[in-house]
Amino acid sequence: MGESRSPEVREVVERLARALDADDLQTARALLAGDCAYQSGDRTHRGPDQIVDWYAAASAWAHRAFDEVRYDSAVVEVAGATVTVRFTDYLLKAGGRWHRHRCLQEFTVGADGRIARIVHREIPGEREALAAYLWECGIER
Repeated sequence: MGESRSPEVREVVERLARALDADDLQTARALLAGDCAYQSGDRTHRGPDQIVDWYAAASAWAHRAFDEVRYDSAVVEVAGATVTVRFTDYLLKAGGRWHRHRCLQEFTVGADGRIARIVHREIPGEREALAAYLWECGIER
């Protein structure tokens, strides 16, 4: 994939990110290739159903655990067929204390214009800050 596809690649990934921000899992599923793989640490989810189920479970847990949840995303880099998106979760627990958790995900778009690969990347310090917030709120995961 050459640089001439960069706007198309960015648009596909932005559509997916907006769908995830809105919990629009039907749109998200349609943007994933049939053999898409999602890698997070030592876990790999394969295919649109497993991947969307993973996103759905994470969102459902957040909505159960917190009084309010908001999602926001922003493209931070486009490199050929791979687009890096910074996802930000805003979490509110009783007492009005917000926490902002961020991570990066790299999306590679295949020749068919659908997402072929997703790689989850932790931002240093974010996981630890979330764990401390959960502990302070008395939330177990």
